[in-house]
Amino acid sequence: MIKKLFIIISLFFLTACSFLNTQSTNIETPTMGQAPIYGKWTITKFIYNKKINQDNFLFKDIIGENIYFSNDQVVLSNDYIKDVEYKTKYVKLSEYLYKKFNLDYKTLGIEDSDVYTTYVFDSKASRNIYYEVIKTSENTALLFYNGVILEIKLVDDKIKNEDLNKLILAKKDEVLARGSLFDYKGDKGFLIGFKSKADSNIPTWNYKTFYIKFSDLKLENVYEMNNIILPRNDSFSEISVQRESKGDETTDKLIVRDYKNSKLRKEDDILKTDTEELKENNNLKTINFITNNYVNVESLDRNSNNNYLRIYKLDKLEDKKPLSYKDFLSEKDLDTKDKNIEALKKDPYNIGIYRDNGFWKLKGRMKLSDGKFSDFDLNLVLPYEVNKYNEINIPMSQIKNFKSSIKDGFVSPDNKFLITLEKNFMRIYNIEDSKILPSPIFEREIGDEASTIMTEWAIGRYSNIWQQELSSNK
Repeated sequence: MIKKLFIIISLFFLTACSFLNTQSTNIETPTMGQAPIYGKWTITKFIYNKKINQDNFLFKDIIGENIYFSNDQVVLSNDYIKDVEYKTKYVKLSEYLYKKFNLDYKTLGIEDSDVYTTYVFDSKASRNIYYEVIKTSENTALLFYNGVILEIKLVDDKIKNEDLNKLILAKKDEVLARGSLFDYKGDKGFLIGFKSKADSNIPTWNYKTFYIKFSDLKLENVYEMNNIILPRNDSFSEISVQRESKGDETTDKLIVRDYKNSKLRKEDDILKTDTEELKENNNLKTINFITNNYVNVESLDRNSNNNYLRIYKLDKLEDKKPLSYKDFLSEKDLDTKDKNIEALKKDPYNIGIYRDNGFWKLKGRMKLSDGKFSDFDLNLVLPYEVNKYNEINIPMSQIKNFKSSIKDGFVSPDNKFLITLEKNFMRIYNIEDSKILPSPIFEREIGDEASTIMTEWAIGRYSNIWQQELSSNK
């Protein structure tokens, strides 16, 4: 009996994969003892790229190229893994793509279903480097790495492991000589805005903006500015919240005005002096999110003690016409009987944008009694025009495993730097071979209860233009 039990346990541990769920599905369950995506595959389609400055034509030459997954090794169009390790789990496709990648499955042209997703690790690299393959049918899958998605199709999964390894070894030198399609270097700039809580009897927030300039693989400089400094078209705006007190009333006023700079303006340029304002009597306001097109404001009505959210178009702020949840949802989504959507119908403007798991997301707010409220995620990927760079190339779970005190994190487009919000500090770390190095190369105290409200990346020459514009106003 003991011998039989030992044989069963041995067979279980022979596989290099771990399965978290084995519910029935129309996709074949991976064979025990064999890689779940084992075999010869072909790249059939370039589907998606979230890189803001990367040419998608870089990927046209690899369409039709074969890639191989054996039990021991992997060769892709841009990488070779000698000692591979696989980990597989069973997920609901729509939920998984939204929560992990902030993607709507419908935009990828695929059907929603229960699927197997497989992580492909280099076991000798402390499991830091990995690709992900999601099987959308028995013979079709999506390959994810660093913001890029490729469609691949199975050619042969009956080939012997020994023969598969020979094909891999024959191709590896060509692949390694090619270099990575997914990485790029050059000048980069990261503009990040924070709010932090001030010590006051009445809720009060301070705002700061940092411009972090990277030159190739080095941190070049960090510039700090008061208020929120926002790029808009060919200039910058300064956004602030100013407070007025009159009798028993206290009113916050959100002000948008031109960010003055003499260096980049010609002598005959007319400096704008117009300002845009948003205010409501005896209302306190704080900015929760802002980009060059939109601002999310949270207000506390001191007369009723109600707390509510509003999203405005920044260039039409003085119209005081907030956007409704209907402006963000498709007709199909509006037709659903979702309980959260039903709750919003009482106040269709009570929506906001917040940070969750490394992404900007849309939420709704439901009013309760005694000035209390309940927020809920709307399970919606924000449109591109709301936030143009809404991705993180290293999962937040991995970032928080690196340091549990990290509240928020941002990875540079070339995967060389990690910018974090940790308690009351902003810190910057180097990344090498997808591994976050333990010692920060920069840190700056921000303030109590700090949170991120703005992020903007500039690439190439724009990063230098931003640097010239912002450094002259220090």
